[in-house]
Amino acid sequence: MPDVVPVLEQLTTFFPIYAEISGGAAVTAMDPGLIAEFVDALNEHDADIASFFSASLFAYMHFLKDTGRWTGTDESHRVLHDVLHHGVLNEKCLAAGRPRKRAGNGRQVPRNSA
Repeated sequence: MPDVVPVLEQLTTFFPIYAEISGGAAVTAMDPGLIAEFVDALNEHDADIASFFSASLFAYMHFLKDTGRWTGTDESHRVLHDVLHHGVLNEKCLAAGRPRKRAGNGRQVPRNSA
């Protein structure tokens, strides 16, 4: 079994920060846009920490979903998944954290054209 202590340390340090930046929102339904902004800012200061943090939060969000504890929408979970995937790779997250716009015909606009 992998060492979970560093992951837990990352998460327990982050949860109070998330509470502050989100106005006290639940950590079981994190806002992908806020997470994208946080990861992008972290990446500007230390890419290795940003990648590790993203991987830790990625594991946590999947734990929540797999155990029925995710309280957000399926769409927000999917978008958060994308945000954290980009974060692990040290790619810009903000665009991934924005909800896709809908075209006038009701179809979703592809992410690369939003």
